[in-house]
Amino acid sequence: MGIDIDTARFLLARRRDKVCFDRCATLGRQHYYVSNSETRLLLREYGLSPADFPTLFRQTYPDFSEPFWDMLGVKTLHTVDASSFEGASHVHDMNQPIPPGWKENYDAVCDIGTLEHVFNFPVAIRNCMEMVKLGGCFFTQTPANNYFGHGFYQFSPELFFRVLSPQNGFQVEHCMAIEQSPRRRWYAIRDPETIRARVTLINAAPVILTVWARRVEIKPLFQMTPQQSDYAAAWTKSDGKRGQGLPLGSQTVERLKNAMLATTPRLARVLDALRFSRFNRTFSFRNRRSFTRLSKRA
Repeated sequence: MGIDIDTARFLLARRRDKVCFDRCATLGRQHYYVSNSETRLLLREYGLSPADFPTLFRQTYPDFSEPFWDMLGVKTLHTVDASSFEGASHVHDMNQPIPPGWKENYDAVCDIGTLEHVFNFPVAIRNCMEMVKLGGCFFTQTPANNYFGHGFYQFSPELFFRVLSPQNGFQVEHCMAIEQSPRRRWYAIRDPETIRARVTLINAAPVILTVWARRVEIKPLFQMTPQQSDYAAAWTKSDGKRGQGLPLGSQTVERLKNAMLATTPRLARVLDALRFSRFNRTFSFRNRRSFTRLSKRA
């Protein structure tokens, strides 16, 4: 777990946006994986003087990230882990509900590479949401594509849009993908419910999903179970009749596919493999309906 150059840049942008970090909790005690030279460049990029933050510049690399959080304006930092092996200030297994005193207690709750390792994700994400004060923020950076075996899970944007929703008192301010190729490109991700389509990505490089959500109202969480938006829309349209909820184009594709499977099954499967590949614009960052290229100062 740790803060790399993309995480640092993203959080510095939130400092610029006047996000309050006064009382902050992180899942795990984070390392700081940004070199001294990169740190100087980042601070200058956001109009800050490196001379004002001397503790950011360490002799050892990597080191723990407390000076970085100090620079963001954190006055109280609590680090939460299931074990004390890295010196976390609060030992708690996020598979279990948090103590009542932690609820609505933090201006910012930050998950940078932990939730994918917690088996009981519904409890863990509820814990994070409950910890946030009214008006406070939840941040998560978590593996999306091409992190097979890294943790228990790889997550989709749909999950966070449905969980961090107005129904639960949250509003997603930013949802973006960081492609960890040599160019490290950033993309804004649109809500699948808004575009009425799945946001699907098949690519060759690892991708990190970054989400920033604000708690805009205190509501009981998960009074309604989150449902994937395209299925929810199909159920509403179909009124119990099979296939009626599918868009016309999807029905046509399904009929053609079934016809080919009946006559030329090998060809049908070859075409299917090409269709569901990174060479199909629909499943790539070139799909402008789902993704918009971002400046790294977004």
